[in-house]
Amino acid sequence: MERLTRVKGLAALLLLGALALPQSTCAGYRAPDGSFVAEIPRGAALGTYQPTIERNYAFDDVRLAKPGTWLEIAGFLWPCPLLVIATRSRSRRVRAFFSVLELVLALGSSYLIWKLASVIVTPASGAYLAVGALAVYFVASAVELWRSWRARPAAVPKRLTSAQVKRGR
Repeated sequence: MERLTRVKGLAALLLLGALALPQSTCAGYRAPDGSFVAEIPRGAALGTYQPTIERNYAFDDVRLAKPGTWLEIAGFLWPCPLLVIATRSRSRRVRAFFSVLELVLALGSSYLIWKLASVIVTPASGAYLAVGALAVYFVASAVELWRSWRARPAAVPKRLTSAQVKRGR
């Protein structure tokens, strides 16, 4: 189990590293005023719009005043506190709960990150790294859950009393 925890920790670090990389790119033009446009407007003077590629990062749209914008960042950060809580827990039920929760969150986060990185724009290295790290995390969590489920004690059969043994039951 310790090896799987290390693999999940490495995947969580890769996921954090993906925050520093661009999540998506978009080809367009830089206007004379510095703004980014997807197409050159009709009637614009030649040479005033320069071809460029705009890179979008995960923190670009996050505003502290709007908690709804924190969801994308939460998709990158949730493995760290969850790993700490799950590894320090002594209860098998709590660890089993967190194992199932990790599977659901890994799937949901990878869907969210990929959807935000691929709608209208082209996914970039940060999105690929994030989805890959979440895939590794998902597989490690699934293996950990499967091993813990297989290692649980088998149901002990009901013991027969001496009277039942004499009767032949």
